[in-house]
Amino acid sequence: MSEFVKKTMIGYKELDSGHADPECTHVILTLKEYDGLLREISQAEQKARDEKRKAEEEKRSSQSREQQTVQKANQVIEKWMKALEKEKAESAYQKGLNENLLRIARERANADRKLKPKKEHSGYVVVVSSEKVYRYKYNRRLEAVKLWETVIQSPYSIEFPAKEAKKLILQEFFPETGEWEAARLGIERWVAGDYEDFLSAADKNEEFMKQNVALMGYRSFRANYRAGYWEVVLVHTRPLGVVPKDMRVS
Repeated sequence: MSEFVKKTMIGYKELDSGHADPECTHVILTLKEYDGLLREISQAEQKARDEKRKAEEEKRSSQSREQQTVQKANQVIEKWMKALEKEKAESAYQKGLNENLLRIARERANADRKLKPKKEHSGYVVVVSSEKVYRYKYNRRLEAVKLWETVIQSPYSIEFPAKEAKKLILQEFFPETGEWEAARLGIERWVAGDYEDFLSAADKNEEFMKQNVALMGYRSFRANYRAGYWEVVLVHTRPLGVVPKDMRVS
């Protein structure tokens, strides 16, 4: 059994109060207790080494898993980047091919209709422009107004699907930016709706009443099977100006 003692000039003096005695300076252990204490220390140190090694192994394993995850992610990214580049190249090729085919189709249409110069001509020509009566509501009353209806022929054959022909005509004759082909016919502006929307816009801007304004709400498309081409029908508030010779049907 361990003893709590005080070191003196002549040796060690055992203290009655034991560990609680403030004069206690040393503890004398039996050999068995000492061996047990060493064993416990050794086990604690071994456990600490094991925990450290385990933590390092887990860290390496985690880093390895992270590297594998990053590597797999990079492989996937690289795979999709290659696919994207391939798709871009294919898309560019198809776009160039489509543009070339459309250019050839437009040139053939221009040659067929004797439009010159066939390589530079837009392929859009005025077929007919006539005055028509349109009905509209004003203050809950049904009113009538004379508007102008103009048929413009496109360079696209009726062999084109309607959806594709309409898309091409909208892109070319009604571009979101750049020159508006209708301006060459004296159509100065447009409104998105019908005649009622035009009147509403004119209330806010008096210049509208003085200009030739296209009413896009009345815009329509049709296939002219006699001529063999797709056409767009525009409705506008005033007659056309002098139609340029290159935009007249030969």
